Amino acid sequence: MTTTPPEPDSEQDPNDLVPLPTTDALSDGDENELVEAAIVEASSFPLSKTGIAAWVLVGSVTLLMFSLVAYSQLFPEQEIGGDASPSELMTLQMQGKLIVGQEQLLALAEGPPTDTSQSLPEQFDSGSYEQRLCYAILKGELEGADAVNEQLIQLDKKVLENKDVLTLTEDQNKLRELIEKLNQEYSQGNLDSSDILPLTDRQLIESRLGWTGQLALLPKETPLTAQRDTLESEAITMLVLIFVIAIAGLFIGLASLISLIVLGIRFRKKKMQANFEIRFYNHNIYIETFALWMILFFGSSLGSSFLLAQFELDPANSLFVQLLIFFGSLICLVWPVFRGIPFSQVRQDIGWTCSHPFKEILSAIPTYLATLSLLLPGFLAMFILVALVSSFQESHEFGSPIAPGHPIQELIAEGGTKMILMIFLTACVAAPIVEETVFRGILYRHLRDVKSFSARWMSVLFAAVINALIFAAIHPQGIYGIPVLAMLAIGFSLAREWRGSLVSSMAMHAIHNTLVTCVSLVIL
Repeated sequence: MTTTPPEPDSEQDPNDLVPLPTTDALSDGDENELVEAAIVEASSFPLSKTGIAAWVLVGSVTLLMFSLVAYSQLFPEQEIGGDASPSELMTLQMQGKLIVGQEQLLALAEGPPTDTSQSLPEQFDSGSYEQRLCYAILKGELEGADAVNEQLIQLDKKVLENKDVLTLTEDQNKLRELIEKLNQEYSQGNLDSSDILPLTDRQLIESRLGWTGQLALLPKETPLTAQRDTLESEAITMLVLIFVIAIAGLFIGLASLISLIVLGIRFRKKKMQANFEIRFYNHNIYIETFALWMILFFGSSLGSSFLLAQFELDPANSLFVQLLIFFGSLICLVWPVFRGIPFSQVRQDIGWTCSHPFKEILSAIPTYLATLSLLLPGFLAMFILVALVSSFQESHEFGSPIAPGHPIQELIAEGGTKMILMIFLTACVAAPIVEETVFRGILYRHLRDVKSFSARWMSVLFAAVINALIFAAIHPQGIYGIPVLAMLAIGFSLAREWRGSLVSSMAMHAIHNTLVTCVSLVIL
């Protein structure tokens, strides 16, 4: 006998909730016909009215978030003047540590003296007033007191030339006086900064100029040998860490290439089977769920930012609130249950399953390594974008730097145990769990199912690319981050397709964020 599914209720969108009909009492032939009929019914209505509305919302929010960040990057309003933030001095601080560390290693090896006067690129003599002072201090470390005097004179001229747009703060004027006073005393042979400046002035230099400020207070041949040794040890440690990171990067690059080749061979030999199961139904409910997550997450983030600004909480507490928002946004998973899908089925649909946790986590390592190879074209595209945008942007010489980055870099630069802990919890725990659930779980489920009637490779490609573009577009890196983040997201989607479970992609995401955060902590 041939059985056809009932006509959909005219008052309900046909594909809002279309469970496959029960086939317990049917023969194999009848069961196949019934399933085929259900598939035809589902494919006839790829998007319901609510699904279309959800996509309009998702597209609008994505476009809005991306446009706001992209506009600020393409047409930045540079802040000229004012006290510099720690993040504005990060690059120069690291460069200074590398130069001083190189000098110390050569001295320990008793090698011939090298000319380090050319080791400090002139392009670092730009940006904020504090950065210019740091540049003068490093020139003095490399070339002597005369170089500091020359830099300060040039700096005074540039400030005078830009007097219409640049007004120095009280701290900046004070720093200028203190650096000049230190340099004069050092020229006369008094190398003990504690005899030259009171404690409050020394603390001002350290707090405003960071490691370079400490270098200004501890010149070569200072009688404060223990403190100078500690400073030099930091420089040597930075140099060694950068070398280790570079060597590790080479090995990781080689391992990435090998992993990509091995996985490719296994795929060609059909030893890697995709474990992602197509449902054919209920995909509209999952795009509704994703749209609801966007409303909850971004709405809560904007609201909390406004409230936190009123209470002026410290950044670490603000990150804790963001951590709560991350996990709290998963309340959106109540929606498919409300729409009639049992939570056990929701878990299956979004990949919250794991029969062999150790195996899933272990599979994340070669998959992540192979994904790193995909980042190469992403980085190339990013560098091209930076070059293109920089070619038409005009930046003021005392303005804040225009460069790709993430707001979390500012928080890392501020440091502090509590801050670092909150950064790790947010970036390495909350983000992998929540973002993989909503992007590779909820959104990928919808995209794969809605395109499941195409060839499998076409459906996977469609779902992975659309998923990746939305994922990259809503991140705060803006236009510069799109290529790299998109390629990374494609790797996560392929892991989801291969393993079926989200555990592997969550582990990949956590590995990546942990590596990036650790390297940032070392460098910044």
